[in-house]
Order: sequence, then C-alpha cells, then structure tokens
Amino acid sequence: MIEMKEYDFEENYQNELIQLMKRLYHKESNAETYIGYIKKIINKTNPSFNFIKIKNFIAYDNNEAVGHISAFIDSRLNNEGLPVGIIGFYECIDNEEISSILINKAINYLKEKGCKSIRAPIDLTIWYPYRFVIDQKENDSFILEPLTKDYYIDQFKNQGFNVSLEYGSAERTDFNTIIPYTKKDYELALEEGFKIRTLTKDNFMEGILSIYKMINDIFQDSWSFVNITEEEYLYIYKDYEQNINNLSIQIISDKDEKDIGFCSSLVDPINNIIILKTIGVLPEYQNKKVGAALLHYQHKIAQEKEFTKEIYALIKLGNIVTKLPYPGIKVIRKYVALEKEITQ
Repeated sequence: MIEMKEYDFEENYQNELIQLMKRLYHKESNAETYIGYIKKIINKTNPSFNFIKIKNFIAYDNNEAVGHISAFIDSRLNNEGLPVGIIGFYECIDNEEISSILINKAINYLKEKGCKSIRAPIDLTIWYPYRFVIDQKENDSFILEPLTKDYYIDQFKNQGFNVSLEYGSAERTDFNTIIPYTKKDYELALEEGFKIRTLTKDNFMEGILSIYKMINDIFQDSWSFVNITEEEYLYIYKDYEQNINNLSIQIISDKDEKDIGFCSSLVDPINNIIILKTIGVLPEYQNKKVGAALLHYQHKIAQEKEFTKEIYALIKLGNIVTKLPYPGIKVIRKYVALEKEITQ
C-alpha cells in the first residue's frame, strides 16, 4: 500500500531522499559527487530558503521510500504578476501510479498557492541542477551533470507537462578543430588591450565575485533566471576554492581593466577530460570576438595539459555548436525542461 508523507526540512526524510537516489543511481560513476551536491542544496541553512517556500512529498511502499517530489515558490520568480510554481528533487521508481500521485500532490499544492504555470525539473533555481536527461545510453554521466531516469519525462508528460526548452551537451576530442580557428580573434583581442587572467587561490574570491556581477547582466533574460543574492552565490561557489587545482576559470577584461567576460570549467582527472560549464560575455561586448578569445585560451590549456576530451556541458539546442556537422563537435546528450499551464 502506498503511503504519502509531507515534510519541510526534517532530516530523517531528507535522508530517505538521499538513500532513494543511491538506489536509483548506484551504477553511475559520478553518483556520489552529485548526490553529495543535492544534500548540500536541500540543507535548511541554504540562504535561498530566505526567498523560497518549499513543500516536500515522499512516497513509501511497505515502509521503503519509492518516490520523492518538492514544490517551490520563489518570491522573486513570477509570470505576469503571478507566482511561478517550481517542481524539483524528483525521484521515483518506474511506477505510473506512484509518479501520478507524487506529481499531482505538487501540482495541487502550487495551484492552491495561486500559480498559473509550473516548471520542472528545477532544484530550487537554475543556479542549481535542472532539466531531465535523455539519450544516456552510450555515455556515462560527467561531473555534476544531473542524474535522472529516462522514464521521468513520460511520467510528467502523462500529467499534462509539455517540453518548454531543449538542451544538449557536446564533446570535442580534437582541439585542432578549434584552436587555429580562434587564434586570430585571440591575437586581435590582445592587440586591442584585452587581458585574460586565470583564477588561483590568490585571486579566487575577487574573481568569483566579479563573475557573479557579470552573470546577473549576461543571463538576465534566460528561462527561469533569478537574481540570487551574493550570500546565495557564495553558498554555491565559495567551497570551489578548496578544489582550485581541478578548476580552469578565466576572466577577460578590457583595456580599462573592466571585467567583461568569463569562462569556467571543471577538470575530471580520473577520465582526463575537462568540462566547460559556462561561458559568458557582457551584452555590449557580444559578437566582438571576445568569446572566441576566451575559447582559444581555454582550449590551449586543455591541449597543453593533454586532456583527451572537452565537454560543453549545457547548450541550448539551436546554438551554433549544435548545428551539425560542425568541425570537431559531437552532441552526446540531450535534455528537456518542462512546463504546465494551470487551468481551473
């Protein structure tokens, strides 16, 4: 018999979520890292909960957790003056009855709170993991890539959700298909007084705070973007300093020493790959080869350190690098974000 429990931050229920994830993803090589990240996100000390109301639902079958879902309302996210409902931390066994109960619990909660649209899956905000993963068969997950089950998409579609956005991740194994191509833009940028610096322990805090300010300008119009506070941002990224040797973060500044763009990557030393997480350039400097200069610098480092592969971790489909055939690029994974309109 299926039993449902509601909770906010009770640690025993959060542990049930963690154990459920461990059972679902025990074959994934990056499961431990990813699940540890989720544990940090749901901790009640996360400053995002100063702005986000949360209600969690967990399903049990014979006293074993078999499904979990969370419903959020972020006071900073609205659509035409009405709150946007968010669903996240969704995990479930392959069972339509259980998934239906869970998803509708979240829908009804958000509907009662006045939401007219619901987006999923987002674990609090898009500064954290979001999107369902598809096309996982040929490639293992990479560091901090969301872990989801292939059947999650159908479970949500069956409850009236539709695909809102499509993304992909791509890989490059031959750096010679990009380094010569971007070399001229890189050299011109240097001639014009642009400078690129790499973050180290000595300049880490100054650097990530500069990136924080740029992000709020660069990605303001992105789907479900929220201007988080500096406190929230540091909760996510401050600990990265302890792992600086497995990071590759560059900032580019103009001739007046104003920071105008950045590129950040994670290193997977076990598999000898580098994962480009984010590249951004201030709007007034876009289409001026600044991004190309950053990419050239990033790939030169990758080649010099003899990485076998670079992964571009999240690209909105339709972006130039996904319009195959494109030299050296292969799409290895696809993702979707979903949305549901609430009708009376």
